[in-house]
Amino acid sequence: MKKIGQDKWMHFGVSLITSIIHPMLAVGLGIGKEYGDSRAKGNKWDWYDILADGIGVAVGTGVRIGLILWIV
Repeated sequence: MKKIGQDKWMHFGVSLITSIIHPMLAVGLGIGKEYGDSRAKGNKWDWYDILADGIGVAVGTGVRIGLILWIV
């Protein structure tokens, strides 16, 4: 199994935390970050970063829903 790099964990973590605030904000930030990365010299679009973002959004949204149900 391939080792998950630090960059993927960063994408996951930022998306998770941001999606607790608002999931669509996390999606926009993830896509925007990847677009910015792809424009940097010597870099390219990485679908695995987007996957890490998506998993972070899914987990963060689950936490968000859990918190809402717990508070209400």
